Amino acid sequence: MPYLGEIAALATALCWLGSSLAFAVASRQAGAQSLNQFRLYAALPMLASLSLFATGAAWPVEAGWQRLSMLAASGLVGLVLGDFGYFHALATVGPRLASVIMALWPVCTVGLDAICGDAPTRGQAAGVALTIAGVTLVLARSRGGAWRPELTRRQWALGVAGGLLGAAGQAAGFVMARSAMLPAADAPAGLDPLLATIVRMAAATAGMQVVVSAQGRPFAMRQVWSTRRSAGTAWVGALFGPVLGVWMSMVAGAHARDAGVAAALMSTTPVFMLPVAVWLYGTRVSAVAVFGTFLTVAGVAVCFILGG
Repeated sequence: MPYLGEIAALATALCWLGSSLAFAVASRQAGAQSLNQFRLYAALPMLASLSLFATGAAWPVEAGWQRLSMLAASGLVGLVLGDFGYFHALATVGPRLASVIMALWPVCTVGLDAICGDAPTRGQAAGVALTIAGVTLVLARSRGGAWRPELTRRQWALGVAGGLLGAAGQAAGFVMARSAMLPAADAPAGLDPLLATIVRMAAATAGMQVVVSAQGRPFAMRQVWSTRRSAGTAWVGALFGPVLGVWMSMVAGAHARDAGVAAALMSTTPVFMLPVAVWLYGTRVSAVAVFGTFLTVAGVAVCFILGG
C-alpha cells in the first residue's frame, strides 16, 4: 500500500490525541497515580495478545539479561516516572498544554545524546531552538483557561513541571530502549519493538505496584472505578495509547520511506489538539499560542528530518 508508513504515522498522532483526551478526563477524577497503575495493568495483556498475533511470541525468550535489564530500566524511567508527570500535567493544565510540553521530548533526547558524547548536528540545534521557542510562546499565553480556570499559579506551575518531567522521562526511556533494541549476539537482527515494549510495560507494572504499595495504596487503581465516566475514559485511553498508538508507531517505523518524516508526522498531536480543545471544552486559544504550537511541531520536524 503506497504511503502506508506515513498514513500510520498520522494515525499514531491521532491515537495519542485520543489517549491524551481520555486520560485527561480520567486523571482529573481518579488521580495521576491511580490512572498510571490502571493503565499499565490494562495495557499489558492487550499488548501481549497483539504481539502474539503479530510476531508469534508474547515475550522475547532469546533476549539476554543485559538487554532485558536495560529495557526494564527504560520502562521504569519512562512509563512510571515520566508518565506520572505527564498524567499530572493532563489533570492540571489540560491535554492541549500537556501535549505541547511533551513535544519537548526530542529536545531532551538530543540533550541526553550530547551528554553521552554524541554532539548535536546543526539541524538538531536549530530544531531544539525552534521547539523551545514554540513551547515558551504557548506557555506564556496559556495560564489558566477553560480546562481548570480555578488553578492557582503554584498549581499551574506544578502542572507544567509534571509535563517537563514527562518529556524528560519519555526521552530517557527512548534512549535506553533504543540502545537495548540494537543487534547483538542474542538477537542478531535486533529486538522487535513490540516485544521490547512488552518488557518495558511489564517492568513498569511491577515498579508501579511497588510504589503504590510503599505508599499504603496497593490497589490505588480502584479509584478509577469510582465513577463510570473515569472507568470508561481510562479504558479508552489504554486502548488508544499504549496499544493502538504503539502498534501504529511501529507500522510507521517499518514502512515509512523516510523515518524522519514519519517521526515528524507522529509529533503533530498538539496541532490536532487545537480545534478539539476549542470544541470540547471551549478554551480560548490566542493567535500567539497557535503560532507557538505550530512552531513547536516545526522544531520537532527539523530535529528529526534535518538532524540526521
